[in-house]
Amino acid sequence: MTADRHILPRAAEAHEYAYNLFRNKQRPEIVCAVPEVRPVPHFIDPEQWTFEQPLRPLEAPPPGFDSKAAYAGVRFNGFYLFHALAAAPGFRTAFELVSGTL
Repeated sequence: MTADRHILPRAAEAHEYAYNLFRNKQRPEIVCAVPEVRPVPHFIDPEQWTFEQPLRPLEAPPPGFDSKAAYAGVRFNGFYLFHALAAAPGFRTAFELVSGTL
């Protein structure tokens, strides 16, 4: 581990962190959450990704964001990739299809 990496405290919950959310331009259903205390990964470049929004503690997370998975992803990788189906036009969640709410 390099000296410039920030370690997230174990005692805190993932929803207590502020994240920067980046959306993939070619696959808009793919979102990368990066804690503000971590550097943005090198694969997040302006040609393929766009800054979506900050996600502050206690704000409602976007569909597909799982705080426990985010904590694990950040702990091991420094970022959390997730699939936000509701953000992609034409996609429907499995629950909506099964329940017939559409």
